[in-house]
Amino acid sequence: MQKVDYKVSIAGWSVDSTQDPKTELVELETFASMDSPVSGCRIALYAPPAAQPGLLQQAIGAAGSALGLGGAGAAGGPPAFSVDVRGQKVKFGDSISIELTAGDNSDAVSKADVQSIQSSFGLTAITGATGMQKLAATRVNQVYSNQTFGQIAKDLAGQASADTGNIEDGSTYPYFVAHESRSVLAHIRELASLEGMDLYFDSSNQLNAATFQKTSADHTFYFGIDILDLELLNVDAPAEHVMVYGESPASNQGSDTWPWLAKDLSPFRGEAGQGARLLAVGDRAVRTKDGAGKYATSKLGAIQDHSASGRLSLMGNPKVQLGDAFEVKSAKQPELNGLFKVTSVRHSFSKSQGYRTIVGFSGQGGALQAGNLLGQAAGQLAGAVGL
Repeated sequence: MQKVDYKVSIAGWSVDSTQDPKTELVELETFASMDSPVSGCRIALYAPPAAQPGLLQQAIGAAGSALGLGGAGAAGGPPAFSVDVRGQKVKFGDSISIELTAGDNSDAVSKADVQSIQSSFGLTAITGATGMQKLAATRVNQVYSNQTFGQIAKDLAGQASADTGNIEDGSTYPYFVAHESRSVLAHIRELASLEGMDLYFDSSNQLNAATFQKTSADHTFYFGIDILDLELLNVDAPAEHVMVYGESPASNQGSDTWPWLAKDLSPFRGEAGQGARLLAVGDRAVRTKDGAGKYATSKLGAIQDHSASGRLSLMGNPKVQLGDAFEVKSAKQPELNGLFKVTSVRHSFSKSQGYRTIVGFSGQGGALQAGNLLGQAAGQLAGAVGL
């Protein structure tokens, strides 16, 4: 059984199990996903109220209030809601950080801000939210001209007061409108899908947008050693051929021109794959043939990637992060072995149940073809963007 330790801090309150194993922490959970705007953490504490003052102290306090002494709550309006944890005030917006250690593996697994506080007799549950919720709650009216994807994404994230990490430049967009009928998250996700990029907040609460091009594993998990449970779903991809049309042709006159109607759009469309199972996509943000071709390639890649998906349950491992590649080995069924991409991570620890890591994944994993298929997909995308 591996030894598990944790460090948790919220504002001025903190616990470190290496220094004090009998802390008030009862359980914690972190959750992050590429496919959901809900990401953050939940911490349950045994935080009973402080001892009440005696009758004499209450009488002295009441007399002081009657004389206007102590001045609490005089001029600044009602105090903000907060709870008291071991003498420290915890309120909305306070920063939460969580670090977990399992055996020799130690890493930060979540950073978030206090979003809700649930109190009951004995237990206090504090939920934190990442910048993903800030993007989902923010709406702006903004026009961008001749800006790259990276420039647009960073500016929109800044307007939502969200921090940014690794955001690739991507294509240049002659004209893009971010309007208040959709959230900032919806706009950035739309552009990320055009670029074939994964969009997520990492364990440092920073927005990342990058293409997945890994052909080797960041982690290797063995059946009978690391893996508690594994489920894999393979489906027949719904499309084998993708065709993309932009707003209307502008590429033969330069990307800075405005589009016009044309009788034949075939010289301006983008295609990837071949076959009768065709997916036709129209997107007004795509205004050049090169952009349409890149979008078609990324769309087909996403369809193929999600034709294999599953859930992996592990002995707690804080090193597993969104966007990592992992390999499964030694499973008895050959289709369960292969290389996959981490699309969601849930770390769960309690003093009664121990520490587990639940990983959601997708990818061209399976038997001996995993590495080759992922490598081919990365190579096709790199070729499409001229790398």
